[in-house]
Amino acid sequence: MANLAVEPRTVIISVQAVPRSNLASVEILHRIALDVVAGGATALRLAGSDVIAEVRKSVKATILGISKIERPGFKARITQSCEEICKLAAAGAQIVGIDSTLRAHPEPLMELYKCARENQVEVLADIDNLPSARAAIDLGADYVATTMAGYTDARPVTAGPDFELLADVINLGKPTVLEGRVRGSGDVTRAFEIGAHAVVVGRAVTSPRDITEVLLRDLNSR
Repeated sequence: MANLAVEPRTVIISVQAVPRSNLASVEILHRIALDVVAGGATALRLAGSDVIAEVRKSVKATILGISKIERPGFKARITQSCEEICKLAAAGAQIVGIDSTLRAHPEPLMELYKCARENQVEVLADIDNLPSARAAIDLGADYVATTMAGYTDARPVTAGPDFELLADVINLGKPTVLEGRVRGSGDVTRAFEIGAHAVVVGRAVTSPRDITEVLLRDLNSR
């Protein structure tokens, strides 16, 4: 694809419900997405074909779609079957996020990337370290994102975004997306200064639970 769906220096807002959240309904997530777009967002990261289909009816924003499913015997959760990719594409996603770590997968990553191409959607590879980033690029990822950094055994968790990994992946020459523990505009600015193609911001914008916890923790630490 000559022209990428996500333009340089885009802030992608992730509209998802954290586990056991009271926001976990299609209608509520749809309304949050509408509010985010009204605030100026031009790209969204959404989970579930049902949510994507509902949001797509109302907005023209670029949609990065994923599925999140617990899979017995596998730790990889994000978009791990061709069937899921087909549903995300049919619902209106222009990009699919795929767990592209080097952990075991229920379907080969090569087949998932092939499926995405057949469905004419771009692939954002959610990686956790430099070797998985290299492997994703070899498979044809359109973007590489630091989403899984600190959430697997591949790298220690960082207090904020993993800027070190971001810089290393950028040096591989593929459009790189910072995702994971992005707390505010300072993190976004730093990412773009380093050379990130885009930044995903999630809970810091769309999760009242997390926003409240951070606020109260900061107040109590003073």
